Amino acid sequence: MKTKILCLALALMLVSSCAPKTETSATAPPSGTWTGDYGPDAERRDPVTLKLRWDNSSLRGTVEAGPRSLAVTQALFKADTGAISIEFDAQGNGRTVHYVVSGKVEGNQMSGTWSHDGQQGDFRVTKQ
Repeated sequence: MKTKILCLALALMLVSSCAPKTETSATAPPSGTWTGDYGPDAERRDPVTLKLRWDNSSLRGTVEAGPRSLAVTQALFKADTGAISIEFDAQGNGRTVHYVVSGKVEGNQMSGTWSHDGQQGDFRVTKQ
């Protein structure tokens, strides 16, 4: 009797280890409006709004900072890890400033870092 129970337990363990794994860590595409702040440090923060839309397999949108609405020129999103990267250009002091943003989406929160021309900081936004 013990041998049968042991064989049954081993068979169940073998079958369950061969079953396909389901991914529970996938993150939905970050479509929608995200609001929060960004800045070079904890004391100097400015409001920011991201308006993003997932279009088939492409992420498109705008970054609204102050009175400016800046078109996203490049964006990538990886649902399996929640990693997101966004690039956009702004005009500053008569020249184009290229921003590079890297972050992570976790539920209705997105946070990460930004940089341009040797300057850097962080951002935090929440989906509305």
